[in-house]
Amino acid sequence: MGLGMAMVYEEMVGRVRLDQGFREEFVRGRVLVVDDEQGPRQALRILLKEHHDVQLAADVASAQGVIDVAPVDLVITDLCMPNQSGLELVEWIKEHHPSIEVIILTGYGELATAMKAVEYGAFAYLEKPFDNDKMLEYVHHGLARRRLELERQRLETLALEANRFETLGRFVSGMLHDLGTPLSVIRGHAELVMADPTAPRAQDRLETLKSQVDHCSEIVRSTMAFLRYETQEFGALSLEELAEASLDVARPALHQQNVTVAKELALAMPKCRGDFMLARQAVLNLLTNACQAMEGQPEPRHIVLRTWADDEHVCMCISDNGPGIPESDRARVFDALFTTKGESGTGLGLAVVKYIMRRHEGHIELGDAPEGGAMFVLKFPILKE
Repeated sequence: MGLGMAMVYEEMVGRVRLDQGFREEFVRGRVLVVDDEQGPRQALRILLKEHHDVQLAADVASAQGVIDVAPVDLVITDLCMPNQSGLELVEWIKEHHPSIEVIILTGYGELATAMKAVEYGAFAYLEKPFDNDKMLEYVHHGLARRRLELERQRLETLALEANRFETLGRFVSGMLHDLGTPLSVIRGHAELVMADPTAPRAQDRLETLKSQVDHCSEIVRSTMAFLRYETQEFGALSLEELAEASLDVARPALHQQNVTVAKELALAMPKCRGDFMLARQAVLNLLTNACQAMEGQPEPRHIVLRTWADDEHVCMCISDNGPGIPESDRARVFDALFTTKGESGTGLGLAVVKYIMRRHEGHIELGDAPEGGAMFVLKFPILKE
């Protein structure tokens, strides 16, 4: 896995540079032109068709139908149209297809509305009659932005998968460690029963064997729960259930490192909107980080997992009694590839947590635990009725 992970890292370092401007090479794209007037639609089709795949729509409803059926990279839309406006189209696109770039065409007296569209997420606006060279330039930059965003999303997905396999390795290691004890007990009691099946304590030994087999099954079940990973549709998510499920999967690794967990879970909390599997990965990353931070330090080693709600968020806090995070590292701990663990660290754990929280329209905060260790707080927006 080391070579594969290194390749992912190199790709992330070398290609994700959204803050350094657009690429200069030509980008061919799928462009949708939306205008209720035939003349502007055809003029833009003729201007763009040589270098781009162009589709046309006469109103917002038709444009939505095109976008839902086939991939679109960039939309050029008039602002003023009957029934629904270009501004409404921008809002719909940014809600349902946020990576699609939008260029607004404005008429006389529509500047304020065009600027509003930019606030909603439109890439740029041009006044009619527009300059052809300026339009081509905006289309080029919009498509470059679109491609960079799609690459960023793809690399974040690769990072998430690489991080998941790293986490899986740690928890499977903990599971194998935990299986050793009950298997030893099973072997010992089985040998005693085989030696004398009629002994007075034979029935008791069989009961012990059964309980230890059940224990092994529970360890395997919790690990299989982690292996069954499918990104789901976002739905109502309970932080109480998320906390219990995360601890259930993490139990073997926590036990292997002699880490105890204190739960302070608020009851009857509001729910948030989320993907259970992604949110669980974020919590598992924080539990893993806490275990690694305390590795090698004298016992007791413990973690506190707490949940609560405020007016706008449901919150989960994971704190430990480890050494904490130095002030000099705090500004970089959420950066991809940054690690304080040398060759044993991947630098993906906290970066993936930040990415997952962004997907949930929430955020993660770093603080100091009461006992001097690190404290991370996940904040999810409350799901509105």
